[in-house]
Amino acid sequence: MARTYAEFVSLVRDWANRDSAALSDSLIQDCLRYAADKAYRKLRIAQLEATVTYDSDSLLAATTAGNGLIPSKTEITIPEDLIEFIQVREIDANGMTTRLFNEKTDLRTFNDYYGEKYNPYAYWTRQGNILLFSPGFTVSGSLGNPDKLEIHYYRRLPALNAKYDVNVANYDAGLLNSAFEADADSDSLWVLDNGVAYATEAAVPEGETATETWFIGKEVSNWLRDENDRILLMGALAECFFYLQDDEQATKYATLFINEIEELNQEDKKRNSSGGNVQVNFNGRGLI
Repeated sequence: MARTYAEFVSLVRDWANRDSAALSDSLIQDCLRYAADKAYRKLRIAQLEATVTYDSDSLLAATTAGNGLIPSKTEITIPEDLIEFIQVREIDANGMTTRLFNEKTDLRTFNDYYGEKYNPYAYWTRQGNILLFSPGFTVSGSLGNPDKLEIHYYRRLPALNAKYDVNVANYDAGLLNSAFEADADSDSLWVLDNGVAYATEAAVPEGETATETWFIGKEVSNWLRDENDRILLMGALAECFFYLQDDEQATKYATLFINEIEELNQEDKKRNSSGGNVQVNFNGRGLI
């Protein structure tokens, strides 16, 4: 059974064998956050994969037309939880690939009309938190009647102590708990006797009587905390003992933390390579 965030803080304290005078709850919470941050730098597993799509209307609005010398380009904001790209492609309404952006250039080459590009019909780059694609998205100028741009990537998970927002959709989905009183963590909905909820009193249908009821969101599921807590535990203990200036214990747990991550990465690589013959194209990551 998955532990709550508060239970996880207690677990770290039990393993560290230190009382609150030596390790406060807030310090353990910091160490858990540091451990998660470090894990995201190294973990490359299916549980961290995510896909985001941009529809044609937003893409067309973000596209700058080209001229006889400079090709068009589309600019979109990078997903906030992105760690590393896996694939970027343009797809039609049936999910079929119309363009695969398989060439990522440096920014200067992207902006240099004379810069060499092996595929001048699908290349991209990154500038800060903006992704640039060229030639730009245009239904009339692309093959296959593209409908969306899809980015598949490795992501950060929600914060370890993240809770669902108090809103009608989450209430209907059973993602809220009743709160006994109004406080900084709770919020209210207006609920009818039959259990139907509304966001505000003004939204309640005329003639109906609703009661202002306080709720707090349940904890958002988090794979690191719920399914593979050993990684977080080892990482948090390493951070705790670094704080306590116990270098021997800190080094021991840091080694266990890295070993857990490497074992999971290797397990995922084996899973990906099973079930058939594997063809691998060269990737220069790590050489540049």
